[in-house]
Amino acid sequence: MRYQIHVEGELPADALRRFLHREYGIAPETVHIGPLDARDVDGPRPVAMLTPPDEDEGFGWILTGDTALADATGQGERDLAVTLARTFGVRALVDDGSVHPDRWLLVGADGSSGRVCIDEDAAADGDLRIVHALEPISGEPQLAVVPPPEWARDW
Repeated sequence: MRYQIHVEGELPADALRRFLHREYGIAPETVHIGPLDARDVDGPRPVAMLTPPDEDEGFGWILTGDTALADATGQGERDLAVTLARTFGVRALVDDGSVHPDRWLLVGADGSSGRVCIDEDAAADGDLRIVHALEPISGEPQLAVVPPPEWARDW
């Protein structure tokens, strides 16, 4: 899977489909919104899927896609997260690409971004909760910033 964007709030189904169609030419019927087991297996192959959380999980809505989504948008995971955050006024988390499982990239509703540390115990249960930022994020001034020690910086 090429994209896995965790969104803090629900993206309205019809608005997301309209946006993806208008901006990237993605046919609305190829955007599945709902639980994975509710997908119409006889229908067209989804270009993007937005699945809801199982329970009240932080950043529990997950937008997934593969090369078809990349080809349509021309954007990488982070850039698409920024576009969605700005468009829908939500925050999003994407993998920061490091070897540290508790580090993620937070994209604020204004499109600003920075690395954050999440609660590993909650994450093990699929619940992404931010503990603190690892660097200042202009659109998230309320987040405490606790930089990693020098030896742990790989960025």
